[in-house]
Amino acid sequence: MDNVTPRKCLLVASGIQNHKEYVDLVKERLGDLLPVPEHKYTRTPSEYLGGEYRSWSETPATQITLAFESCPWASNDVQTYYVMSTLLGSSNCGINRASAMMQRNNFVDGATSVNSHFSDSGLFGLTIEGPGSHSSELMSVLTEELGGLKDHIDDVELNRAKNTLKMNVLMAMESSDDRLEEIARNFMTYGDLTFHQYCDKIDSVTSSDINRVASSLLSGKPTLLVSGGAINLVPSVTEVSRQLN
Repeated sequence: MDNVTPRKCLLVASGIQNHKEYVDLVKERLGDLLPVPEHKYTRTPSEYLGGEYRSWSETPATQITLAFESCPWASNDVQTYYVMSTLLGSSNCGINRASAMMQRNNFVDGATSVNSHFSDSGLFGLTIEGPGSHSSELMSVLTEELGGLKDHIDDVELNRAKNTLKMNVLMAMESSDDRLEEIARNFMTYGDLTFHQYCDKIDSVTSSDINRVASSLLSGKPTLLVSGGAINLVPSVTEVSRQLN
């Protein structure tokens, strides 16, 4: 019951014909939940550590994930990270750098971007997969792709990524249920409704923004995750950091 308190509850609804009837219904169903004292709870800020973890498994493939600390939801760079993530994309769909990576390197079986944001931090990176015999080459290709985000991005590629991202955003809020959930998340995260600004914020991202954010990102401590049967062939996290800087 520490979690079910007035300040921690948000009720949202769509398609309501009579607002008073809705309020009365809420009171009828939830009126028995008596208010409890709000505990003074202060969340300890998270601390990004970085490092590496290797997991051996009996498989001919190697999977590598390289990520860095990005930014929390409240940062003005969130939209830049989303455009960067769309630029890299996934080798399973669309015209993006992950697909081009597979076409240029026959030992790359798959690749996809990593982009997650939280209340106090975030992660951004890239996952790549291929035969264990090419583990070292997979790592080189991965670092090259991430490092390429520090170089100028031409308008054609940048606009394609932004249009793809806007399409994904709009399709994700196509149904009333999805829009309602996004409204609730907006209000709980920001205390305001910002979803109607998404497309404008995406359009405002420039190549310089991506170069700046990528340079800052890649100068931080890496997080390296390696799994497969040839994990010893993948360079150490220290070597990876040296290559990127």
